[in-house]
Amino acid sequence: MGNITQITIENINYSLRDLEIDTWNRLVNGAVKSRDPFHTPCVATHSGNDISLRTVVLRKAVPESKELRFHTDTRSKKWQELNTNTSISALFYDAADRIQIRVKGRAELQLNNEITAAAWQKTSLSRRRCYLTNFDPSSFTDHPTSGLPEQIEQENFNLEESEMGYKNFGIVSIQVQNIDWLWLHHAGHRRAYFDYVTGSFNWMIP
Repeated sequence: MGNITQITIENINYSLRDLEIDTWNRLVNGAVKSRDPFHTPCVATHSGNDISLRTVVLRKAVPESKELRFHTDTRSKKWQELNTNTSISALFYDAADRIQIRVKGRAELQLNNEITAAAWQKTSLSRRRCYLTNFDPSSFTDHPTSGLPEQIEQENFNLEESEMGYKNFGIVSIQVQNIDWLWLHHAGHRRAYFDYVTGSFNWMIP
């Protein structure tokens, strides 16, 4: 086989460093483009011996600080779980390009600070609705309901009235510790690992 240190995807040669840069470019695109395959990753949190999974919306990716962000209700179980155990992982998959990345890191919970204030100001009225329920997310109910008052559900409210939702608005900031990159290919998969704790990038057996 020789000492092959690059792979070719769609006629483009990639070294480990090139792949790492491309991965963060994909994450940045996922955060700003609603139809991008990386826009809605699956996120896992831990609580005791249990693992919970859910789909979230990627809101920001910062390559320089190796940080990913998503918004959540501070009354949610994932917020409570991350308050206890900051370990978090996220799974992204692009079916067209057959690229999967698994992210592991530590969560920093942003609440009522400059980061949340800036994000809240950019949050549309319809999206603010999510934080205006009278009940905690995951609460049980005897009938199917959004948990929203009728006028809120029908978007019959204004920006000033929506401000009450800010107290429930939080941001989970994932401080990425490593990324496991995988390319699925009929002639043989390829895999790479980017470790930001040790600063090492390595090829792996898929």
